[in-house]
Amino acid sequence: MSATPHVEFSLRAGTGEIRLNRPEELNALTLEMVEAIDRQLTEWAGDPKVTGIVISKKTGDAFCAGVDQRALYHAIQSGDREYGAVFFRRFYQMLYRIAQSKKPIVAVMDGVTMGGGVSLAGHCRIRVGTRNTYLAFADCKVGYFPDGGAAFYYNQCPGEIGMFLALTGVALRARGLFRAGLITHMVPEDRVALITPLLVNELSLPPPVSTLADIEPHINQTFGLGSVAEIMGVLAARGGEWAKGTLAQLTPQSPTSLALTYRHLRSAKGQPLQAVLKTDYRLSQHLIDGHDFQEGIRAYVIDRDEKPVWQPGELRAVSDAALDALFAPLDRGMEWSPD
Repeated sequence: MSATPHVEFSLRAGTGEIRLNRPEELNALTLEMVEAIDRQLTEWAGDPKVTGIVISKKTGDAFCAGVDQRALYHAIQSGDREYGAVFFRRFYQMLYRIAQSKKPIVAVMDGVTMGGGVSLAGHCRIRVGTRNTYLAFADCKVGYFPDGGAAFYYNQCPGEIGMFLALTGVALRARGLFRAGLITHMVPEDRVALITPLLVNELSLPPPVSTLADIEPHINQTFGLGSVAEIMGVLAARGGEWAKGTLAQLTPQSPTSLALTYRHLRSAKGQPLQAVLKTDYRLSQHLIDGHDFQEGIRAYVIDRDEKPVWQPGELRAVSDAALDALFAPLDRGMEWSPD
């Protein structure tokens, strides 16, 4: 089996087990981890003894906090542009392999699940939450966008819940995630070690009731509007606790990230995953060369002053031409496509 200090692989009664083991960094994914997981998935796909796969954490408070943004930032700052190109290419390949797997793959989101960790789980056929699950894709906050095919699975959420989550980065617990369709099962945390694709139904709790249903009418009415500017304008005029809280979530985020995320989710609706990932890759490569992504990582990961200075600083200053450039094709030979 493939080997890396931060991912463990094993076989148990026909189930391939992938355990993320980098608890000191909340299981943030490095290039080495991504490549090891992808190799192991390829090996197990052709092994008739393996009937299903479970992806979980080994220990700690997080399932996966996403990609290692610190490593990506330092690579960019040192002039290693190739790292970002290779990382996202390999990461999206791994996600596509998970989504296309003929064998059932279970993601056990027991703990913090953020950013790329959401996509790691989001493409699994079976997605398990526990009372410890805390999920958010708050990448607009750091000058990036919900990537890794998020526009594909967020568009499958009921109504405008996907758009709401993508733009605000609001965190949900397992009950809300079940309502949003982002988890398929809820299992008591003391039973997660028993999970296999065959046993997950037997281990699951009854479908939980979520308060997300109470605000769905507000979400659908507001986040179904024609632009981020309209959404924020209505929230500002509307008043009330939910509108004020939601506006407070949107206001500090990168204006460019908000605008491109809105456009991406709308244009991705109905597209196959391969097409969504191809666009994600274009956006990733344009963004990591730009100001806001590097500034967001500096502000929230490196210096942690939480005071990013966005360029431009206002939503109305984000031009259609600037967005067009972010969605523009890459040079020949640089586009993403599955292996």
